[in-house]
Amino acid sequence: MSRVRSLEIELGQVRDAMQERQDLAAVHYACESFQDAKDKPAGISAIAIYDLRQNTVACYSRADAPPTMADHAEIDLLRRFYDDIVGRVDTQLLHWNMDRPEFGFDALAKRFRYLTDGEAPPNITPSSRRYDVDAFLADQFGETYAPHSKLESTAKMNRLDMRSFKDGPTEADLFRSSDWASIARSTASKAKIIGQLAERLVVGTIRTAHSAGLVTFAGAKLDAVAVVLDLGRQYLLVERSLGKHPHGRDVVKFENEWDDQYIFRALLAVFFDDIRDEDRVQTTAGSGSRIDFVLADYQLAIELKHTRLGLDDKQLGVELSADVTRYGSRSDITHLLCLVFDHKGTLRNPRALEKDLSKSHSQAGMTVTVQIYDR
Repeated sequence: MSRVRSLEIELGQVRDAMQERQDLAAVHYACESFQDAKDKPAGISAIAIYDLRQNTVACYSRADAPPTMADHAEIDLLRRFYDDIVGRVDTQLLHWNMDRPEFGFDALAKRFRYLTDGEAPPNITPSSRRYDVDAFLADQFGETYAPHSKLESTAKMNRLDMRSFKDGPTEADLFRSSDWASIARSTASKAKIIGQLAERLVVGTIRTAHSAGLVTFAGAKLDAVAVVLDLGRQYLLVERSLGKHPHGRDVVKFENEWDDQYIFRALLAVFFDDIRDEDRVQTTAGSGSRIDFVLADYQLAIELKHTRLGLDDKQLGVELSADVTRYGSRSDITHLLCLVFDHKGTLRNPRALEKDLSKSHSQAGMTVTVQIYDR
């Protein structure tokens, strides 16, 4: 059986578990930097379990070890974690990349053996009942479903509570300074986020770099990002159909971004009710920031560019960088769609340019998708 087929079956099992209110929990843990743990299994600072059915989080940390266990706080937290997880006989586990040997359930077991001079860790939920949420998302939306780091980026795109969330380098610094309480709060936050992302994936409301929510049209559910991109693909046909008026009246020339805005907004209105026009502003470099529309319900910003004299591959990157800087700090936008109408084939390498600009400008909390329409 292929891995793709296996993931489809596993996601179906998770969906059934949620619908039938079965026991389901998300597990996550924090450890020291692998660069610091060169000749031994990485030290564990906290492990959290988020119970999806009960909506509760249990976190086991060095911070809450009893005073009598101060010298063995890590062993204590591992034993408490294993006692908890072993007691969840019927619970299926969600996780984020914890099926890897260097980070995951096997790594926890290796660390336990290391600290206890070879004592075998308790048997926990078998691997057949553990599900990698990151793998589900990559299977559904492709490996580029979120900028690096993917857990942080996806949580931001879905507006989840990240007040206690710390990224990997920060957690490594906190480990070095023995700030166990901050790490515990971050770990608990991540366990809950993993569970919430799984829930949104199952019900179809997850937001990723390639999916910003569903649009209802003609009785069907369509992805908002796909709708906008497909409108861009059809735009050349729209331009041609409007090139001649049946009664000889003036027509739109399609010579610049202003013409594109005029028509493209009308196309968007077929699918979206709330389209907010954005004013053009001058950037510090002197060029105009041409983000044209915001679809507030989907946290999408849309920028239209029309190739012209001076807008070459390099200049396109410069203008896009200015737009990302302007909009990157806005909490109401998590995805910028840059649609470049190059129907005359001005740009030299459009496919490579799409990939390079999308990758280089995407960041945690702001996905950038560049689509060039040159045919």
